[in-house]
Amino acid sequence: MNAAATTPPCRARATIEVVGSSAGGLSSSGSPVSPPTASWASLLVQVVTITLGTVLYALSLHWVYAHLITVPFAYAGFTYRAAAPQLTIATLIFVCAVAVSLPARPQRVSHVVLWVLFVVGVAPAMLMVAYTGYLGEREAAVASATIGLAFGTATVGTRVLDARAATTGHVVASSSSAAGPTAQPHRRFAPGTAFWAICGLHSALTYGVMAATTGLSLRFVALADVYDVRAVYKEEVQGGSGLLGYLLSGQANVVNTAIMARGITSRNVPLIAAGVIGQLVLYSGTGFKTILFSFPAVLVIAFATQVSGGRARAAGLAYVVAPVALMVVAAVADELQGGIVWTSLFARRFLITPGVLTSAYVNFFGEHPPAVWGRSFLRWWVDSPYDRSIALEVGQYLQPGGALAANANLFADGFANLGHVGVIGTGVALLAFLRFVDRTARDLPLAVAAMVMVMPSITLSNTSLPTAMLSHGLALGTLVLAVAPRSGWSRARGDTG
Repeated sequence: MNAAATTPPCRARATIEVVGSSAGGLSSSGSPVSPPTASWASLLVQVVTITLGTVLYALSLHWVYAHLITVPFAYAGFTYRAAAPQLTIATLIFVCAVAVSLPARPQRVSHVVLWVLFVVGVAPAMLMVAYTGYLGEREAAVASATIGLAFGTATVGTRVLDARAATTGHVVASSSSAAGPTAQPHRRFAPGTAFWAICGLHSALTYGVMAATTGLSLRFVALADVYDVRAVYKEEVQGGSGLLGYLLSGQANVVNTAIMARGITSRNVPLIAAGVIGQLVLYSGTGFKTILFSFPAVLVIAFATQVSGGRARAAGLAYVVAPVALMVVAAVADELQGGIVWTSLFARRFLITPGVLTSAYVNFFGEHPPAVWGRSFLRWWVDSPYDRSIALEVGQYLQPGGALAANANLFADGFANLGHVGVIGTGVALLAFLRFVDRTARDLPLAVAAMVMVMPSITLSNTSLPTAMLSHGLALGTLVLAVAPRSGWSRARGDTG
């Protein structure tokens, strides 16, 4: 039958993405056609450029850690030991192999999540086990390979399932970032009713509880003063406002970014202002620097996924080069100011800490019994061998007598609970979750889904998958994508929603 005749009316404006290899095909007689030489050359160029970008990322990360971080932050467990050349080469090969397995040009929200998670959590964990000094040469190589295999399960599994869906006729509809008006089925409520109801209710609860406890203020807190503000906020939360902690993460990571996404894509200045002001109120009351980081993160993702309406989207190489540029800019700014503030905020907080804590987790739980999720979702059936949370146990190991909560990434958490088997299981769980997210985001512009999910994805660099889902917005973000209207995200064609 004619393909146009079978296209559902409500998806007439969607572009059909065939995720398998586009190099080959069938001739008019049905015989296979060999991939053109240009396609193989293009594939080779992609592999080489992503590999070179990953090597540049690895060198930059090593230099910043060895020369800027270890001395001022040695008290917090940021130790350094020069790695053997063969170990350095092995971990670099592992990381490059994982980078090449990622989609060369992200087309769906799961692709963006995988790239973001790779640069902020997975690559540092795989690379830094070689030179943090916590692990021996063999243990470091095994840990790096296991994390790479687990994450590769999600990256390769995503592409294999995409290709299978394409070959069986279940093509994936991917709306362009400038989605215009589409035919909507008859509904009892307007398409955006559930979306705005969830955003409005969550916002009312968050700012209402905040007003009744910590109070609302709109002032920019200097980076040097955030720790005082944060201490006051934590006292309020521990004093009976625990609900605020759960609400605030979802508000900062999902709701406000969804409002900004609606405003950015539709050129609606009041909505952009509402999202920005909402974030500033949360930052003023908590001192959490991650909320400040959400502004550049959302803008970078918006640019990378082509909010402007162009069909081309940033290649995966851009996701590797961006943190390199961030580290360079932060180092130059600190050199000019004579401090370490910007490198600490961006490089140490978002890139280096996940790598250091992964090494610490593998070292600690390589010598102690696994937690087997006894203090997580299996706590009703499994008795944990520890009286404290995993983060506090490792924190005590790093700083005896202190109260450090060493929250590590999802793969470090997997190792803490079930060793290398737990790491692989985490990769499988990540794959299943990402497939579900892709289904909920179907027919949404990529830019919108990516902006909503970018901050919850970043939290996976310092927490487990179940915790990120329940406490940091992964589940809420998935719900928001599921109920979000499929039109009104762009006014490029006169679409006002």
